[in-house]
Amino acid sequence: MISLETFIEETNRAKTSEEIFLLYQKALKQFGYDGICYCLVTDHPTYGLKANHGAMQNYPDEWIKYYSQNKYKEIDPVLQFCFKTNQIFSWDALVNSKELANDEKLLMNEATEAKLLDGLAVPIHGVNNELTAIGLASTSGNAEINKDSMSIIRALSIQFHIAYAEKEAALSEAERITILNKQKNLSLSDREREILLWVSEGKSDPVIADILGISYPTVRFHMNNIFRKLEVNERTLAVVKAIRHGLILPTYLKRF
Repeated sequence: MISLETFIEETNRAKTSEEIFLLYQKALKQFGYDGICYCLVTDHPTYGLKANHGAMQNYPDEWIKYYSQNKYKEIDPVLQFCFKTNQIFSWDALVNSKELANDEKLLMNEATEAKLLDGLAVPIHGVNNELTAIGLASTSGNAEINKDSMSIIRALSIQFHIAYAEKEAALSEAERITILNKQKNLSLSDREREILLWVSEGKSDPVIADILGISYPTVRFHMNNIFRKLEVNERTLAVVKAIRHGLILPTYLKRF
């Protein structure tokens, strides 16, 4: 099974966005997922990218065409729920947890008929109110869905999004130099790195406070500094970005 560390290294070295997508497909196949629809739901000024539903996808062509013709993007309950959560979720859990309108039920039933099975959605909320949503499906219906696999899939998806978006970004040379200089100056304190390593092990803030013998408010203070420095707004994204920039050692990521 490919590790998060290996996936980060390979996608960072990839020369094209298409190569990054192929690496993502390969990583997800180990969980039984062979269908991917990567959507920039909103504009992404961070990368200079415009909203693009299905910016990269390998869903069946017939389904993509049918979905577009029926304007399903406007009523898709999976897409709408991505605005409300930053957690990975299964399509079935969404259907079972709320009353869907008739047209929403029809959409979900037709997706099943199109062999989009065991569906998962991965919302990724960034700065500037940016929203990325990745839909995953299995044509065989034998996907591995459990808490651990979903956590790993989410981490892989965040790394894919960052690597892909950076590769696609249409930035001027001056902007690229600014970003590179900013990355060179990026740093975390020893305590911040220590806390982030425990975050990567799945430890909550109260548990980290107990482990390090410091107060909960102190942990929160350091976490807020980590978020500010890395320009992120949630924990998994902070871990992935810190690995990308060599701020923490991925060999400590036992959870993955």
